[in-house]
Amino acid sequence: MNQVDNPSRPFLLMEGGPFFNLQKRLGLIKQNSNLIKRRALLAALMTWLPLLLLAALQHRAFGHLVPVPFVRDFSTYTRFLLAIPLLILAENILGPRIASAAAHFVSSRLVLEKDYRRFDQFIAAGLHSRDSIIAEVVCVALAYCLSIVAFRMTAVHVDTWYASRTDDGMTLTWAGWWLVGFCIPLFQFLVLRWLWRLFLWFQFLARVRSLDLQLFPTHPDEAGGLGFIGEAQRFFGILLFAFSAASAGVLANDIVYDKIPLQNFVTAIVAYAIAILIIFAGPLVVFSGTLRRVKRHGLHQYGKLATEYTSAFHKRWIEGENPNHEALLGTGDIQSLADLGTSFSIVEKMKPLPIDPLDLLHLVLASLLPITPLLLTVMPLKDLLKLLLKVVA
Repeated sequence: MNQVDNPSRPFLLMEGGPFFNLQKRLGLIKQNSNLIKRRALLAALMTWLPLLLLAALQHRAFGHLVPVPFVRDFSTYTRFLLAIPLLILAENILGPRIASAAAHFVSSRLVLEKDYRRFDQFIAAGLHSRDSIIAEVVCVALAYCLSIVAFRMTAVHVDTWYASRTDDGMTLTWAGWWLVGFCIPLFQFLVLRWLWRLFLWFQFLARVRSLDLQLFPTHPDEAGGLGFIGEAQRFFGILLFAFSAASAGVLANDIVYDKIPLQNFVTAIVAYAIAILIIFAGPLVVFSGTLRRVKRHGLHQYGKLATEYTSAFHKRWIEGENPNHEALLGTGDIQSLADLGTSFSIVEKMKPLPIDPLDLLHLVLASLLPITPLLLTVMPLKDLLKLLLKVVA
């Protein structure tokens, strides 16, 4: 059985499931071409455009008939013209990288041949869960529940293009029914579907962790050879940007129309950034025990080797135990000593998680970047640009 280059099946988390199959039947996904840009555009048109037309029919798209007409609602742009297309386009960005990272366990020989069969079983289990009808039905149900809750919590307290407010409560417009019945649930479903696939990816990593992985403390990635996981993780930033962009539009409505100061949201924004780190990097903790053990053994092994070599070097070149009277110049002893020092330094710098701190920062920045325009509500553009330049510099 020759599986050195690749596992028996690629770990294609994005290419399966009821929603994927439905798109195939509708001709939105074709063999060797998933028409990702067309699907992203279609999703935007099926949400934003009908809302515009329905709002216009009731004279709530433009003008000043209501305090918040459709064209002046920030959330319609961030959720339906930005977030939803990004969540769809992310399939082409993350799908191949996750599959490549999974295959790298075998191609780099981190997984031994004796574990190939179990490794393939882990892939099969993940793909089986990906195709689960129950999982996506639950996602749909949750999407509608969350949409109703989110709609009630985030609706501004004035008349808008999607609802009229009276003493008895709130009455939905035609556009409001399309918003609550399709648009928001679609967005919530795409988010939940991504979270489900993120869970399957981390579940796969946790299962692979149980194998006899061939990790080495002197690997230059400073993660024993697992650095490629963090590299793949960095691309989840596109999801974070989409999530945050959708939230930024809702916050902008609260700030502009409900006159809620940005300062009131600081605690929530900080908590959100922390949650991002926990959700997207926290599960990598499954490797922390293994990496600490590899580092500890590496320090002992290379410490012993360093002691033996430096002792011999000292006796030969410092104390003069050099019976052949060789000249230091021209020997490889100095270079070997330097190489040994470099190897020991790499062991000392081993990270507790298989992800670079800069990649963690990348995830945090991706989640906070869409929110930065809201700072214009509390400071002039000139001051904001100066602040951003200081951060970048």
